[in-house]
Amino acid sequence: MRLAPLIVVVVFVVGSAVAEKDTNPANYPLVAHVESAVFTHTTAPSNVRTTELRVGKLIYVASSICKEAVVGSDFPARIEGKKIMLLIGDGKVCGYRIVGTKEAH
Repeated sequence: MRLAPLIVVVVFVVGSAVAEKDTNPANYPLVAHVESAVFTHTTAPSNVRTTELRVGKLIYVASSICKEAVVGSDFPARIEGKKIMLLIGDGKVCGYRIVGTKEAH
């Protein structure tokens, strides 16, 4: 019974550290330019969402859309494996799953 409060404290501290890491601008060393965001409405449940994000000379194609990431805007970004995260104003993070890349022209 006495272990439960300790577990709650540990979860709170660990959760806070992760949230702080995600919104720390120093953890977003790249700049991503939102090239496009397309939502194609088809018969449910097969709607298609695609976002293209340019980082340097590569365009990352992602399988989702974040309404706060306005097309034509630049955002601090980081890439972790098959994910790219953008730091949007007010500490919000938009996460995308990378499904492909291509060279920017």
